[in-house]
Amino acid sequence: MKEPAERAGCLEAWLHNHADAARRSLGRRLHAPGQTLILIAVLGFILALPAYLWLLLENARELSAAVDHEPRIALYLDSTSETELQAAVERVDALQGVARTTAQSADQALARYRADLPDTALLDWLEDNPLPAVIEVLPLERTPEAVRNLESRLRQVLPAATVVSDHEWVRRLQALHRAGTRVLLVVGGLLALGVMLILAVAAASELRERNEEIAISRITGATDRFLRRPSLYTGLWIGLGGGLFSFGLLWAGVHFTRAPVESAAAAFDLPLHFATPETQLALILIAAGLVLGWVGARIGAAVALHADTHP
Repeated sequence: MKEPAERAGCLEAWLHNHADAARRSLGRRLHAPGQTLILIAVLGFILALPAYLWLLLENARELSAAVDHEPRIALYLDSTSETELQAAVERVDALQGVARTTAQSADQALARYRADLPDTALLDWLEDNPLPAVIEVLPLERTPEAVRNLESRLRQVLPAATVVSDHEWVRRLQALHRAGTRVLLVVGGLLALGVMLILAVAAASELRERNEEIAISRITGATDRFLRRPSLYTGLWIGLGGGLFSFGLLWAGVHFTRAPVESAAAAFDLPLHFATPETQLALILIAAGLVLGWVGARIGAAVALHADTHP
């Protein structure tokens, strides 16, 4: 077992080697600013695109949550007397998951409609009341699944009734959100794979330019871990720059589209406040950039060192 002093010496040497590799890799990037900026820009664009689409999806989900306070289910009953309507209300009230019911007979519906007309003579030609009786149901649980289950049970209890839910469009919006999220994951994964391959090619190209240095280092006993360490730090530097650049692009894109999107929502009387990128999202983008940069550099270094060892 190593003594404490020996372990401290090993740790100090390990930290010195990593600091030296990080410093040398940063120096190489600064001496090739054009290539470095191109790699950072490519990584930033690829990270910003799915992040922007995800932010749009989250705003759409928040919009549906903001307008979906009390989903209601309406049951329309034709040719129903007062007694039959009361019996139907009692059957609905007995169902589990019903918070409250409100009934309106056909005569009451016609009276309300007549009161809203500027000229009640328009209805004098009607021989029969064309309006149905209505039972309005407020679900106890407001999740899409609970509302869907309650609708199914209401159709079983009152098979002659026409069931209409104002929660349907919210369910469709949530279904679109789930589908959009799945598509976004696929697109983001493909973009991540593409940028990793680009960074891998860049790392392999950089190592090939250091063939003589690598050959001399191998003679002195350098391992593959030591030789690829500067490339890994190069990937981290590019990943850090790409993450910061992507957040800047995302912030600019959101502020460029925020006003017209909110104006469009206001035209439909929708309470939308377009969310701006937060610090947490910036940390996620930076972390994603670091991971993609490191993995891409790791792949490229492994391929280049393997080719150098087995020409």
